[in-house]
This record gives sequence, C-alpha cells and structure tokens, in this order.
Amino acid sequence: MLGIMLRAFLLLLLTATLSAAGLKVGDAAPATRPATQLQGEPVKDFEKGKVYVFECWATWCGPCIAAIPHLNELHKKLGPKGIVFTGVNVWDGEKDEKSADRVKAFLKQQGEKMSYAVAIGGDAFIKDWLEAARVNGIPHAFVVSEGKLAWAGHPMELTEEMLGDILTGTFDPKKSAKKVAAGPPVDPEAEKAQEKLNKLGEAMARKDWKAAEAALPEAAAVLPPEERQDLIDSVGATIALAKGDPSKVYKMLAKVAEAENDDAESLNELAWDLVTNPQYEKFLDLALAEKCALRAVELTKSAEADKLDTLARVRWLQGRREEAVQLQQQAVAKSADADMRASVQKTLDAMRKGVLPKAELPEER
Repeated sequence: MLGIMLRAFLLLLLTATLSAAGLKVGDAAPATRPATQLQGEPVKDFEKGKVYVFECWATWCGPCIAAIPHLNELHKKLGPKGIVFTGVNVWDGEKDEKSADRVKAFLKQQGEKMSYAVAIGGDAFIKDWLEAARVNGIPHAFVVSEGKLAWAGHPMELTEEMLGDILTGTFDPKKSAKKVAAGPPVDPEAEKAQEKLNKLGEAMARKDWKAAEAALPEAAAVLPPEERQDLIDSVGATIALAKGDPSKVYKMLAKVAEAENDDAESLNELAWDLVTNPQYEKFLDLALAEKCALRAVELTKSAEADKLDTLARVRWLQGRREEAVQLQQQAVAKSADADMRASVQKTLDAMRKGVLPKAELPEER
C-alpha cells in the first residue's frame, strides 16, 4: 500500500508528465473550491477589492507546519484589510475515511496558532489547482486578485508588503522575488528530502528523461524502504512510455484501476485519459479503458453524463459505433448543466456524421 506522500507524488508525476496542463500567473483562477470547510467562512466568489490566499498543506508535511505561524501572523495583520487566507489541506489521504478526523484533530491542537480559515481540498481542488499548475511539492500558496492568479509559490515568500501591493494593484513580481519572508526554521532533513523529490518531478515535467533517471535514486532514497520500489517502478514506467515502451505504464495503471475499483471518478478519469491522451495514442489499451469506463458507469448507475460520454468514446474506438451513439444520447439526456449538455451534444452531432471529435480538455468537460 503506497504511503500518503508517495501516492500524491506519483499522481503528480503522471499528471505533470502526461498532460498539457498550464495554470500560471495571469490566468483566470479555477472555479473549483475546497470540498469541506472546517473553520472560518468558505470562499464562494472572488470579490472585487479583496485578495484571496489558498495555501496548500498537509499534516505530515514538516515545512507546511513550520509555515503556519507566518501565515497566522499575516492573517491577523491583513485579514481586516481584505486579504482572505484559507489553509487548504491536500494529499492527506483523500480516500482514507479517517483523514478528515486527522485534520480536525490537528486543527484543534493548533488552536489560535492557526486562526485563519481551514478547509479540506478534495480531489477536484487538487486536480484543478495543484495538478493544473504542475506543483510537485507543498507547502504551496496561490494568491488570487480580481479573479486571476496573481502569484504562486512557497508561503514563506509571502510578505505583508507583497500582499498589500497586490491588494492595491501595484505589485511588481520581479521586485518581490528578491524579498523572502523571515520565518521560523524548517526541518532541514525534510527540506532536503522534498528538494530531491522536487528535482525528480521537475525533470519529469520538462520531459528530461536523462535528468529524471539521474535524479531517481536520490529521490527514492528519501522514502521509507517499503515505498522506494514503488517510486522506481512508477518513474521507470513513465520514462519507458516516453521512449516508446508502454508495457510498464499499463501494468502500473492496471494496478491503479484495481485499487480504485469502487471510485467512479478515478476510474472515469483514468479511462478518459487512456483514450484521449496523445501519449497513449500509439499504444492504445482499449481493454483497460473499457474495464474502467464500464465500472464507472456501473457505479453511477448510468446516471452521470461524463461517465457515459467516456464509455461512448471507448465504444467508438472499438468500432461499436451504434452503441457509442446510443450511449452518447444517454449522456445528453443525463447532463446536469448547460455546459456539459453542450459538450456531449457536440460529440453526439459529430458521431452522427461519422466523426469522433477531438477530446476536450478536462476543465472543458
């Protein structure tokens, strides 16, 4: 069983390496909000004249814990001025039933030392913020102003002056980069371990396979013995795929599918990725995609449009076009909102003309 930290890191490796993500400063902030609010008021809308900080952390993360006093001080000073802080717990075992209790217990223990709003991110938040921005380490803060991502980076770099400038619209990114907040000391060993993992993740994101292979041994060495081989296997599989050998990555993804057999969202996401990601195009494993898509539809009792849409695409690629059209019709009928309905209707119209349209990006579905 993969540990929490390793599961999160492997997920990000795959996402950063195999997807064309690109959330960056200047882009519109994602609409996704943290799934569960534990303390303070949830952020519903990004109001004009306010600045919002989403700081991603986890209970197991030493540098995250070390940053809490700094964030708490900024919250107390700047909260009344319109800077809204939310600590968003991520990678703390989203599938673990006890994870929420663990976070609540940690929050209670902190008391007034962590007085700003706190929430649990959830899978959608992780996907639309951290994964989209190709973030491979925490703590990590996102600063939003006027509905756009104004800054992103380590929370210890946040200063009263920087946030004040963002609030007034006078922020100079180049100037602020030279000023790093002086905060409490962090665990040197934890920092070194994270740096080695980050080095590997960054090489994978750049698709620098030679650098990734060189960074892998040191990155694996920082993990507990029972988890090292999992990292080596995962990175080795991804590199092999990039070089034209899909066998290792498909074997790994089959294990993921088995582990997530009761999670419709994860299975649907995996199936969709298998049939739309250009990395897999030359080595399409329709059997695995079919297994995941069918199970996702079964778990949701054929009632969710995105699951039916995925299965329809699989069926089309299998040459079962009539069944694909029928499934796509069901997807249109089950669409819960206008955007989803428009998307699946577009695909249905194309199918009726004998064409499978290019897949839309995840955020467009």
